Order: sequence, then structure tokens, then C-alpha cells
Amino acid sequence: MDWKEVLRRRLATPNTRPNKKKSEQELKDEEMDLFTKYYSEWKGGRKNTNEFYKTIPRFYYRLPAEDEVLLQKLREESRAVFLQRKSRELLDNEELQAIFHSKSLR
Repeated sequence: MDWKEVLRRRLATPNTRPNKKKSEQELKDEEMDLFTKYYSEWKGGRKNTNEFYKTIPRFYYRLPAEDEVLLQKLREESRAVFLQRKSRELLDNEELQAIFHSKSLR
């Protein structure tokens, strides 16, 4: 049943129990039950609708916990290798001086 239909029916029918009011907690509980029901229907209905989502690569990996020593060491080593590679790409002082002097001579 569509939520629009439920809302239309609810608004169309008069309140048959005007003197019996629900407590605020009961209303919140009922609202939460309806929300979880409709949300699970909506989420379940959209499941596996597009195969493209299975091919999206993972881009976040959680940090290793303190007890995962091997994963921590692997992370440290890969970070060190990455930083070494990036530092090799930087110009050293002699190269910077050569660029500076060649530009100033022009």
C-alpha cells in the first residue's frame, strides 16, 4: 500500500474516537513503528535495482585497531614509501637555485 493512499484515507475518515486520546508516548511509538515499516519497504524495494552499484570501488578503509599490529605496520610502511616517493618528486635546493638564476638572467 502506498503511503499517499494511507494518508488520503486517514484524512478522509473522520476521527471516530474524539474523547479517547492517545498519550504522547503512544503516538511516538506508533509513529516510529510506521516509519520503520515504510522505510524498510522503501529500502527493500530499491535493493539490487542497479548492477552498477556493485562495481563502484571501495574508497574508504577503516584505520586498524590497536590490537591489529600487522595492519598497523603495513600502514606505517606504506605511508613511509609514499612520503619517500613524494619527496623524490620535489626539487632540491640546487635545482631551485638553477631555476631561480636562469629566470633572473632573462
